[in-house]
Amino acid sequence: MKPILFFDIETTANPDAIALLPEPTAPANYKDADKIAQYITEKKTEQIAQAPLDADLGKAIAISLQSGIESQVEVHLIGDPETKAESDLIRWFWTAFAKADGRSCGYNIIGFDLPYLLRRSFDLGIQVPIQPQLSKFRTEPTTDLMAILYNWGPAKGLKWVCKRYGINNPLPDLDGSLVANMDPETLRKYAGNDVYLVVELYKRMCGVYLPALNSYQPAFFNR
Repeated sequence: MKPILFFDIETTANPDAIALLPEPTAPANYKDADKIAQYITEKKTEQIAQAPLDADLGKAIAISLQSGIESQVEVHLIGDPETKAESDLIRWFWTAFAKADGRSCGYNIIGFDLPYLLRRSFDLGIQVPIQPQLSKFRTEPTTDLMAILYNWGPAKGLKWVCKRYGINNPLPDLDGSLVANMDPETLRKYAGNDVYLVVELYKRMCGVYLPALNSYQPAFFNR
């Protein structure tokens, strides 16, 4: 069996897509010109802020992955020698995904990462070599730690879960809301850290939510 591919994506707003949105309009009861202008400005700001999480309005700018629990994290950004454009970045990911026979693991990858990459591939005309399995209530070949931990119901974020259950976060002051303004070095560290947290959470869940790992025995089992 191929090693599982742990991964995470980082996204930002896509100005070209946002430009296609209809102009916001103020409610009919707004009469004051200044209030109308303020409302429209606020709505536009809101659209831009939410765009990174919407595959129709955003784009991938970084992908981090790790093949198996013992290997090193690889991080590629748009602008790197091998991934100069978003299309290169996404093709790089699908190549690794295919090598893993679609076995993948992440946090909310069924609800966000994989559908996002499919939509961006659709937009950019990228052929997907192996279609990801997005079915709920399964743990293979797509292992969505968030879905499993919260039984496919309302859930909390990765950073909060790690903090709650004693998984050290080396970059506690960074979060996804800062991605758009990160310099390349910080973004690379942040993206890699997300996969590190995914791997650590996966190991912690093995033996409880997932089959135990012979090579890893969580300390809390010995309490």
